[in-house]
Amino acid sequence: MKKSIILTITAALMLTGCKDSFLERYPEGGTLRQDQYEKLSDQLEGSVRGLYVKLYSMGGSNHDEFGKRSIDLWGDILCSDIALTGKTYGWLYTDEQMLTVNRTGTIWGFYYGMMHNINATIRAFKNGTEFTQHINTYGFPSDITDDKYKYTEAEYEQAVYYAQVLALRGYAYANLARWYTPVEGSTYMKGYTIEDYSCCPIYDEYNMDAAQPLSTSDAVYKQAFRDLNLAIRLYEEFGATYIRPNKLVIDLEVARGILAEAYLNAAVYYPEEKKVEYLKEARKQATAVIESGKYRMISNANLLKTGFNNVSDESWMWGQTVTVETSGGLKSWFGQVDIHSYSYAWAGDTKVIDKNLYDLIPDWDKRKDWFNDGTANSSYILCPDGKFFSAANPTSTKDDDLDRDWLSDNVFMRFESMYLIAAEAEYRLAALGAGDYSKAVTYLKTITDERKYEDDAEADAAYAADVASWSDPSALEKAIIYNWRIEMWGEGYGLETFRRWNDVRTRGGNHDYNKGGKADATEDSYNMNIPSSESTYNPNLKNSDKK
Repeated sequence: MKKSIILTITAALMLTGCKDSFLERYPEGGTLRQDQYEKLSDQLEGSVRGLYVKLYSMGGSNHDEFGKRSIDLWGDILCSDIALTGKTYGWLYTDEQMLTVNRTGTIWGFYYGMMHNINATIRAFKNGTEFTQHINTYGFPSDITDDKYKYTEAEYEQAVYYAQVLALRGYAYANLARWYTPVEGSTYMKGYTIEDYSCCPIYDEYNMDAAQPLSTSDAVYKQAFRDLNLAIRLYEEFGATYIRPNKLVIDLEVARGILAEAYLNAAVYYPEEKKVEYLKEARKQATAVIESGKYRMISNANLLKTGFNNVSDESWMWGQTVTVETSGGLKSWFGQVDIHSYSYAWAGDTKVIDKNLYDLIPDWDKRKDWFNDGTANSSYILCPDGKFFSAANPTSTKDDDLDRDWLSDNVFMRFESMYLIAAEAEYRLAALGAGDYSKAVTYLKTITDERKYEDDAEADAAYAADVASWSDPSALEKAIIYNWRIEMWGEGYGLETFRRWNDVRTRGGNHDYNKGGKADATEDSYNMNIPSSESTYNPNLKNSDKK
């Protein structure tokens, strides 16, 4: 049984009566109370640790709301990469219907709730430490030429905490911009550019006590870039010897990964000059992670063995160790998706790969075995039982064998995504005359070389033919999109890939809703409205024409 000491978490046991007594709520992380904060020996450390709790806890009783991994799930269902095959319990069904109406307020509240705590921590940090005053006086260590200016060991530690908080704020703003900026070509974006579309308010440590007007998507992205770039500089200058206590904590490489993804998502909205600049930044940050040597891709030999359930996996850059204190039980990724856990998927509300997407997987691709083809277990066809499975019960679906502890870990960022970001950025740069298609192929091939069936002459020949076809830019584009959808299936990249490429696809026949229907990224259903609560209570939005 996993055990950990988490200073900022209190556990509460709450039971909710529900259909067939199946829907039970189990202990999950909470937030730090003021009296607890005052008793901590290191208030700064306690405050920063408390910020991470929000990543895996949304509060409330809904079993489809459990922090970052639930938002990942919503997006992957919304874009049709994940299909719901039934609605016995009803969770996630509005996502299956490609509707954002029930999510817009929750996502808004999730990121702004995180933002409030972040800004409060930054303000307390600036008021309670000398580091922020000294950085204005001394500059960064690499700038110091006068021996009378010198940072203390304590200030080096404070700088790393400050970097974490800035990275979290940058992460929140990058996601707000991603979710609340409409797709180009949609009716919501008609007549607007990213530089004049009013997206959402920007709150910082100075203005957080009063409602703020909407800022443009451009301004929100730039706020994210500023925070993340400053965080990276702080890590580089003060964190050379820093070793994070666990993978939930953001370090230099995770900050780079967040920034690379943000630049990639933003770039598609801008005119060519800015597009090239942001694509180069996405490539720069992703390749810096690759060249750091800190992580390794999941090998071919281990592809079907990880279960994506253990944060110690060498490809996981960012993730949550799930403990007895932090397990959400049924209210968790494995409580919703894993057929080897006591879960909604096991009980009938299966979440499976879209059949049309599954049919795209070529015969050389070993990732096909991530999904149940029905040969061994016809009750759970196309469930991801080869990719996500319980650490405690990796094979059985018998009632007596089911994992009822839900201690499998949660993945937030994986090393393979850095190669995909680099490949896509290089491809888009090449299309603009500023990159090299062959380099995009190299980045992509680094992943796919580890994904083909081994010791199989037919697979080798088919794979070689596929790779050869990537010399055609249109085939390479399809290969990049395909690998985003397959390699990162179930990890929260589906919707942003769908929106970034303005994709149009046909839903597979295994969806419970709209079988064989069209999914078009420009449709209004894929664009998030400002929640009614914000429009009602923020006086700056009273006369806004934004939806």
